[in-house]
Amino acid sequence: MTIRFTCPGCESVLKIKDEKAGTDAKCPKCKRPFVVPQPEDDDDGIEIEAAPSGKAAAAAPADLPIDLPVDMPIELTPEVPAGEEFDPADVLNSGRPAARASAPSPAASQSVPPDRRPSIAELMKDYESTKKKDKSPKKAESAKSAPSAAETTSSAADVLARSYQQKRDAASAPPPLSRTDARAAEQRAVAIEFVKSRLLPGLAAFFVVAWGYSWYMNREIYDGPPLFEVSGVVTKSGQPLAGVRVEFGPEAPGSEDQVLQASAITDEQGRFRLSAFAGQYGAPAGNYVVGLSDQSGVPLQVPEDDVRKTVSDTAPNEFEFKL
Repeated sequence: MTIRFTCPGCESVLKIKDEKAGTDAKCPKCKRPFVVPQPEDDDDGIEIEAAPSGKAAAAAPADLPIDLPVDMPIELTPEVPAGEEFDPADVLNSGRPAARASAPSPAASQSVPPDRRPSIAELMKDYESTKKKDKSPKKAESAKSAPSAAETTSSAADVLARSYQQKRDAASAPPPLSRTDARAAEQRAVAIEFVKSRLLPGLAAFFVVAWGYSWYMNREIYDGPPLFEVSGVVTKSGQPLAGVRVEFGPEAPGSEDQVLQASAITDEQGRFRLSAFAGQYGAPAGNYVVGLSDQSGVPLQVPEDDVRKTVSDTAPNEFEFKL
């Protein structure tokens, strides 16, 4: 037989063996002394239960046996006490204070004992939570990797543009050469490279040497009397005359003393420099008759004192003709 007694101090329900009926005892929670009443129900051991209040008392699950072989939903699965049975008489006999029973934690109340199979509701709940965890990363990755409409349109336009450009390049490219044509093209490339690197430099060197040899063989060699520098200026009314031809001719044609004729053309300052022939400046020493003519070849009147001039071989030959 089991005695059910409600402590008036903490309202805890105590289950006491019927052998303790009529004896003095203390509540293991609030330490309030009381007298064990006579037995009313059949049960073994002492058990502490918190008195339900309000809605919790209405929603408290019914006491059901836990040794049934049928799996029940998690809401109807009874809780198994974690501690061993407690007997207040043992505490009274030993004289030591009993440990206060701690309220079961939510994690402990929902944990599955090792000697009980999980219910169908627990298995379904675990399966659904695992399935949601597996789906959430995939949805996030698909949302990140899914391109927008603008990106898809831009990518399609780029692909079409590249395809069109490739077709244009293929159409404008020359047709592939056959084996014979490829060999001929290779030979032409070798010949062009030979002409550029060997033949053209050789021809240029040959022409330079030939021109130098021709100039040396055809040059004019002066073997007459020595020439002396003759220069001067032609003016009119104090202003220089440009483009006037000045000629120094032999005083007596056919004489043995004067065999050369020197001439020159005045520049912008009216100056001139006599030359016996191309590349040889000066005139032999002796007496000369001076003649002047304009750009059109019309003779100009030379003053009487300047008609005859003498080229000296010792003094400077600088003359001035005033028209």
